[in-house]
Amino acid sequence: MTSAPTTLPNQIDQMWADRLTPALNALLADFEVFRFNLRGALWNGWGEQFTVMVDVLPKYIGHAENAVSALGRRVRCLEGHPPSTMEAMMELAQLRAHDGTFHHRACMRMIRESLSHLLRAEREVLTSAQHAGDEVTAQCISQMMEFQEEALWHLRSSLRRSAFESNYLPGDPA
Repeated sequence: MTSAPTTLPNQIDQMWADRLTPALNALLADFEVFRFNLRGALWNGWGEQFTVMVDVLPKYIGHAENAVSALGRRVRCLEGHPPSTMEAMMELAQLRAHDGTFHHRACMRMIRESLSHLLRAEREVLTSAQHAGDEVTAQCISQMMEFQEEALWHLRSSLRRSAFESNYLPGDPA
């Protein structure tokens, strides 16, 4: 006699929840490192466009904070345990922590690369959540992705060098 797979109170198969939880925890850790890097850039950044960064970075920091909170709550809803120490976060994270001393163009590149990494990881989690029938996780991830895709579009535009810059200025100071 075979037994039916166990389900959580929210009707998600325990097997799928056990697959989703580590991926959500890794994503949470990456967002925490991203937030840490952004805060460091806000405090230690420099360059002729640094004043623009001071206006822009809090929006990204807020997004990362909201993502960390949402992912932590989602892990708990799936009866998992989110990482709660910086050591655990650093073990799970694939993003690298920076010292925060960024020229404004290098900072924008760091944000672009981090968001690209986060979007790749979110697409994998989104696919798993959809296969699991976990609409709540899928919706949570989709909302995060919407902000990030628009942010990447803005960053790509701001990092594109003009014809004048390409022809007459040396490479980017990093």
